[in-house]
Amino acid sequence: MPWREVTKMEEKRTFVFRALEGVESFTELCREFGISTKTGYKWKARFLEKGLAGLSELSRKPAGNPNSTDEKTICDIIRIKNTRPRWGAKKIYAIFCRLYPGRRDDISVPTIDRILARSGLTKPRGKKRRRTGQRLVLREKAMQPNHIWTVDFKGWWYTAHAEKCEPLTVRDEYSKFILSIQILEKGNISSVKQHFAKLFRRYGLPEIIRSDNGTPFASSWGLLGLTKLSVWWLSLGISLDRIDPGKPAQNGGHERMHRDIRTELQGRIQGDLKLHQISFDQWRQDFNNERPHQALDMKTPSEVYFPSENQYTGDTVPAYPEDCIVRMVNDRGYTNYKQHRIFIGNSFNGYPIALRFITDMQIEVYFGSLLLGYIDRNNYLFTPNQEEATEKSEAELLPMS
Repeated sequence: MPWREVTKMEEKRTFVFRALEGVESFTELCREFGISTKTGYKWKARFLEKGLAGLSELSRKPAGNPNSTDEKTICDIIRIKNTRPRWGAKKIYAIFCRLYPGRRDDISVPTIDRILARSGLTKPRGKKRRRTGQRLVLREKAMQPNHIWTVDFKGWWYTAHAEKCEPLTVRDEYSKFILSIQILEKGNISSVKQHFAKLFRRYGLPEIIRSDNGTPFASSWGLLGLTKLSVWWLSLGISLDRIDPGKPAQNGGHERMHRDIRTELQGRIQGDLKLHQISFDQWRQDFNNERPHQALDMKTPSEVYFPSENQYTGDTVPAYPEDCIVRMVNDRGYTNYKQHRIFIGNSFNGYPIALRFITDMQIEVYFGSLLLGYIDRNNYLFTPNQEEATEKSEAELLPMS
């Protein structure tokens, strides 16, 4: 026969019933149940007052907190927040102290943070994005049309037909001329590449393309943050510029254009994606041809912009000096040298790279004029370039004698 399990509640009940019978010494009874006489009298009193319900465990939470914020202070904080919805706890604390100098000690910045969070008046911060790896940075100011193009995807929204709308936007930094606001069937590398090929045929090639660090323009895993799309841009002789992670202000003109799209178009077009595209094209024409810009001395973008003289004639591959050792990267991202398979990166599939000896045991690896990294001849392992990404002229690429 198995042993019967006894719960704490059953123990209390047995103790109280036997205590009420008065047959045994109360002190001896408490000793038998392993409790103090103070505890025994407490359980007996609770039973007499509330019955069996009085034997249940009570919450150990304090009945009150002498340091808790009073209701009036909470209301004052919320009132300030409602008049300044974009302000954070620090600014609200400063205003509170200014309005109520005698109550400065009633509140603190962390307490205001908690009050706003519990009231649903602040949005929780998302997790910090993982820092991207080494990336190409080329901080230049646009000096003429087609010096710098900027590109990004406008934040998406749903149409009235429950279709996801996320247009790709391309803009000339100097003239503010919008080259494209296009809804793509997919936002992958292939679709974006096809669309850029159309833009290149129409407007020519820019010197620099500036983007953020998101796909398909960049990758946190790829060598120097490169993707197959950005390697294609490099193969055409276009330099790359990446803004710092979490710093959209570094592409402020493009972000301002997105804000205009959000204000004037997003959620205001009653139709499917086809109607959205028609509206985007009409808005772009108005922006380029009718809207004057103060930064352009009140000229319109179309009055300043002109196509690039550097025409797009189709896909090309980098050319290297004759004395460089040229090797192809296969479809798995490897190249071969001295019967060694060396992994360079999947982004360079199908492209030639150049090897340049700098010492007997170290080889520089280039894609075009871009230094990708080094090969150690001791183990034939490739090490990415950890310095600030740089480009060299063809003369500098000539092997050392």
